Amino acid sequence: MKQRLINILYIVLGCTLFALSFNLFFDPFRISPGGVTGLAMVISHLTGLPVGVGVLLMNIPLVLIAFLKLGVGIILSSALAIAVLSAMIDLTAGVIPPVDDLLLAALCGGILSGVALGLIFRGGATTGGTAIAGKLLQHSRPHIKMGKIILGLDGFVVGLTAFVFRDFSLAVYAMISLYLTARVMDAILYGFDFATVTYVISDRYQEIGGAIQAGLDRGVTYLEATGGYKGNNKRVILCAIKRNQVTDLRSLVTKIDPDAFLIVTEGHQIFGDGFLRNS
Repeated sequence: MKQRLINILYIVLGCTLFALSFNLFFDPFRISPGGVTGLAMVISHLTGLPVGVGVLLMNIPLVLIAFLKLGVGIILSSALAIAVLSAMIDLTAGVIPPVDDLLLAALCGGILSGVALGLIFRGGATTGGTAIAGKLLQHSRPHIKMGKIILGLDGFVVGLTAFVFRDFSLAVYAMISLYLTARVMDAILYGFDFATVTYVISDRYQEIGGAIQAGLDRGVTYLEATGGYKGNNKRVILCAIKRNQVTDLRSLVTKIDPDAFLIVTEGHQIFGDGFLRNS
């Protein structure tokens, strides 16, 4: 029960912040936040229908279809988020924007909406719209990645907004805002302690592994692998390091084995000694 109440608090707070980001920074400057909210902004401009009402009306069929196709799961929490968001958008309409510059509005709106969406997702919900539409499309076409589906849907809404308002520079500001929203949302969901995961494939794995432990003060793990071309046994070095150690690691590996194969990927929420605590 305590966790459910905390999740509801996250959802309500997130929806309130998203409504404020829309009415303070997006709507006054006609910057599209993408998704159903952006589409509702366009419809409101053309018909006078309140944005919150438009968000609610467009999400109702999406939620019903998702309930039939995907089951209960996240749908109930998302229905709560959609209802609160729709109400808060109309309740906070008319607030005075604190800025008068398009770029500043896009930056502030992107940051605030990123915090809002991060809280909503932490509460186990979505704001409906493209998130639910993306899940429905992925259900029928599982080979398409969720991120690409949502990006395509948001991109369509951004382009439509720029076309309706006859100002294609708005699309640029909207993309800046969407990028910021995604980055801030990831920070809220996964934390700010981003690290890097590296894989090193080399016949001199022991020498490289020892140098990493001694020179970078990072532990390594040796993974058993089989080469796909020759079928010979290999050892792969797995190592988690801080971002500022990537250059040093690359230099160290190259110095020992110039022919080594190095893979560097971004890691989120790495728990253990030297990174985030498990508790």
